[in-house]
Amino acid sequence: MSTYRALKGYSVKSITSDPANPKEGQVWYNSSARTIKVQPLVGAWAGGGNLNVTRGSLSGTGTLTAGLVVGGTTATVAFEDATEEYNGSAWANSNNLNTGRKISATMGPQTAGFHVGGIKAPANTASANVEDYDGTSWTNGTALNLGRYALGGAGTNAATVVYGGNNIGGTGTTANVEEWNGSAWSEVNNLPGAILGQKGCGTQTAALSIGGNSSNVTTSHYDGTNWSEGGNLTTGRGNGGAAGTLTAAILASGSNGGLQAATEIYDGTSWRNTGSVATARGELAGSKEGSATSMTIAGGESPARTNATEEFSESVLTRTVDVS
Repeated sequence: MSTYRALKGYSVKSITSDPANPKEGQVWYNSSARTIKVQPLVGAWAGGGNLNVTRGSLSGTGTLTAGLVVGGTTATVAFEDATEEYNGSAWANSNNLNTGRKISATMGPQTAGFHVGGIKAPANTASANVEDYDGTSWTNGTALNLGRYALGGAGTNAATVVYGGNNIGGTGTTANVEEWNGSAWSEVNNLPGAILGQKGCGTQTAALSIGGNSSNVTTSHYDGTNWSEGGNLTTGRGNGGAAGTLTAAILASGSNGGLQAATEIYDGTSWRNTGSVATARGELAGSKEGSATSMTIAGGESPARTNATEEFSESVLTRTVDVS
């Protein structure tokens, strides 16, 4: 019969009380309680405050306690301009976009948002519009070289990279990549392939392109110059919600012909599953500036439009092993 020492290369440590700062995966024997204990990593979603405007096809950024959602589409408005801010428990209305649109990309913190691309009126017009948010109002910025929707993006309003998407009536689905240096957009090295519906997070010099349309499982890394292949998703999908960094990212929900509740966490090399969302949805807003252990998702198509917000947290929790 195999022993823990034979499998893992070391014995289970016997101590009289639980360690003060146990690590994920740590196993020990509490001699006082006469129990074996393990420290698993547990991820779970909890309900948050509802959006004021029920909508899908919106985009988001910020963090769990300082979130920002903008744009989208409602039952009566095709190209929504509403903006809302989240404080960790409730959403508050803020000033509207100058140009309402949907399926855009938003980057940056709540007080310095950067809203890029999308679809705007008249219907089926790929937008090149760019707007800056200062925590109160939106200001028109320098337009993209290529108008597009369902694009990925990462960075801040001073150093941004946007990639992929679809240019309706023009080039169609694209591999085009553009960088913003605070004053101008420039075209840089393309993605490995044309794609739309992928999610982005990270920084201009350390960005991720995650998943995409047609059940795409690919992850691509950007180092500020070139793209390289990363680990594949367990569940391929597009139009989910992403947050974090190149080496610690999260992807929640999305769609691949059907709505997916799956949540996966990335360590820079491979993806692993964690707790699923309560309400599976696509074309949602995620708090992009959050982390792999703390983020929100809001709104989206489920399949009807929803105003629901969910908050994610992941932590290590002590569990007693039943050896009876």
